[in-house]
Order: sequence, then C-alpha cells, then structure tokens
Amino acid sequence: MAFNLRYIVIMLRFSFLLLGAGLASFGVAAPMAWVLNTNTTLDVVNAATNADIPYGNTPWTSYSLARSPSGQLYSADPLGVIFDVTGPPIPVGPTGYTQIADLDWASNGLWGFDNATSDLFFFDLGLLSVTYSANITLPGSGTITGVAHEASTGDIYLCGNNGLNNDKLLRIANSTTTAVLVGSMANGDAFSYFSDIDFDASGTLYAVSWFHRYFYTVSTTTGATTFVSAGPHRDVTAMALNPVPEPASFAVLGLGVLALRRRRR
Repeated sequence: MAFNLRYIVIMLRFSFLLLGAGLASFGVAAPMAWVLNTNTTLDVVNAATNADIPYGNTPWTSYSLARSPSGQLYSADPLGVIFDVTGPPIPVGPTGYTQIADLDWASNGLWGFDNATSDLFFFDLGLLSVTYSANITLPGSGTITGVAHEASTGDIYLCGNNGLNNDKLLRIANSTTTAVLVGSMANGDAFSYFSDIDFDASGTLYAVSWFHRYFYTVSTTTGATTFVSAGPHRDVTAMALNPVPEPASFAVLGLGVLALRRRRR
C-alpha cells in the first residue's frame, strides 16, 4: 500500500505541475517524456514546459530507454541485459551487445543499436531474444546516441555526433542496411550533444540534449531542429516519449491508474 501511495502522490504532484503551467485544458496534449540521467535518476518531463518530477532510479547508468503503448519502460544495463524499469527493475533478457546506444519500441519488441559493432538489432519481447540483427554502413565516423522507429514507414532514424554541438540525423530505410545522412541537427545547448530522439504519437520526431535538457522537434527530411523548451542541468542519457495521445487533463490520471495496475499484478 505504501509503495502504491508513493506513485499516487507523484501523479497528483504532476497534475498540479501541469495545471500551474496552464496546460490542463481539454483537447491540449503536451508531449510527456520519460528521461534517464547520468546519475541514474528517472524523471517525467512535460516537454512543452520542461517542468518535471522524479520517477525513480535505475541501478546503473544506461544510454537506452523505451516505452511501450501499455506503459512499460525498458532499459539495458552495461552488460546488454534488458530490464523492465517501470517499477523495481525486472530482467527481461540478454541482447549480446554491450554498447547499446538506445532502444525504441516497435510492435511487440525493441529496436536497438550497438556502437561497438554498428549492429542494428530487434529484441522480441515475446521470444525474449534478439530475432534480427544487421551490420549497418554508416556515413562517416561518430557516436550514435539515439534510435527512433517510425511506425508509419518502418524506417529507423539514428542521431549521432562527432563531438559537442556537431550532431547529425541518419535514416535507415525499411529492410536496408545502409544509413544515409538526412542532415545536421542544430543544438543551442552549448557544450552539449543530442542524447536521444523519439517519435511522439502524432509522428513528430523529438530530440533532447544532454547538458541542459533542451527539447527540439526535428525534421525527418532535412534534420532541421525547432526549439521547444530549455531545462535545468540534468546530463540526460536517454528519453522515451508517451506513445498514447491524451488530453493533458487526463494524462496524469491515466498514468496513476497504470502504475497501480502494474504493481498489483
């Protein structure tokens, strides 16, 4: 009961946070982001305003975070084992990869990219194993930091960088193994880089910066970024957007019910 009460209190606090930001009106749906930080803390963030509340912790630093439509959060530990981190971490299964740049939800599974091998892989949550992997030809050097699956096309987008404030957007067309350069991603968060990208429920691609948690929308045709909000110093390592479109006035209630349902199983 005490554990469930904690999550009720968190959701109630977040509802007041949204009301204070002037977003709790019918028909207005603010993108909600779950973000993981270098210090292993998880926050829930209103991407439109950058207002946040604590959500929990992971036992390890990770660069991957994905959210399912039913509300589960997934992250990989440094050994490449995927965990359900919606509540207390629960191991799901090993990937065989140890430098996972990110994970992103797709139908009954997770897409991931490994920087050590340049492999794109799919982890099937039904079979609890990697069922697809392919070595990806990348245009030039750099470090991949984000993976985003576009549901409408099946294409995979990657964000990467060649150092601070030198970010780029790449696209892997469905059923291919070559990443093409879409374009540069301008980042106004000085001495930073984009640590993750993700599509929201409307199909808009978002990016988040590492240092001060700036949110941007990103053009999938040019890589051009549009500023959304600036946040505090957080050293963000990963992000997952809420895939379910909800009016902001109902979003917190839905999250609270989901949290309680999951913890009563």
